[in-house]
Amino acid sequence: MEATYQHIIKEELARRCERNPRYSIRAFAKALQIDVGALSRVLAGKQIPSHKLAQKLIEALELEPEKSDVFVSSISETQGHRHLRRTSPFFKKLQSKSVPQDLSIDLYRVIADWYHVAILELTFVEDFESTPRWISKNLGIGQTEARLAIERLLNLGLLATKNGRLIKTTEQLSTADKHLTTPALKKNQRQFLERAMVSLEEDPIEERSITSMTMAIDPAKLNEAKKMIREFNQTLCQFLESGKQKRVYNLGVALCPVQKKES
Repeated sequence: MEATYQHIIKEELARRCERNPRYSIRAFAKALQIDVGALSRVLAGKQIPSHKLAQKLIEALELEPEKSDVFVSSISETQGHRHLRRTSPFFKKLQSKSVPQDLSIDLYRVIADWYHVAILELTFVEDFESTPRWISKNLGIGQTEARLAIERLLNLGLLATKNGRLIKTTEQLSTADKHLTTPALKKNQRQFLERAMVSLEEDPIEERSITSMTMAIDPAKLNEAKKMIREFNQTLCQFLESGKQKRVYNLGVALCPVQKKES
């Protein structure tokens, strides 16, 4: 299990990769003004930041005071677990305090960014290769993004490694409360709508189906309609997955009002 301080650093790297898919760990290390080898070891859990390096990272990452405390406490706890002989007095004072493992950042990204679910489904494709290079090429994302996403999914137990191959550990992912839309889910839904727009422009009609229908409805029937849509999604999903799994698709059904309510 990765430490919280590693999560925080990787999340910042992931955000920069979103803005620039070609962004690399070397560029990240340069921005943080630390050695790229040291950064790689910290991210891999092979090196625990010293007090001096921790302060440098906090300043470079521009962490808020509360997040800085979590960052430093996580380093202290990790040092305590490894029973290091040489530990900074600053960290020794903190080692009696326990820090909860915060997975909310990783969980948010798994829910929010479209390529996490796509990676899980890619594991079923016949010619799947468990490498960031293959995944990045097939999803059109950067290799660093792919590698970080794999690490998050492994860390959350949504992916596992079996005989050198990545496998999906859960049959399906779904939100617990179908009546709530969190900011993370809104981001996820927005990204899939954007992917549909890209497909509309780039994919031939033989490889896609994007349809719409406008109608005057009885709003009292919406809850029942949502239930029917969920059941339809499940039925169609089972039908499409029953054949040879060669390519990952996304199915989205949008039922939205086009008429504004009277104020």
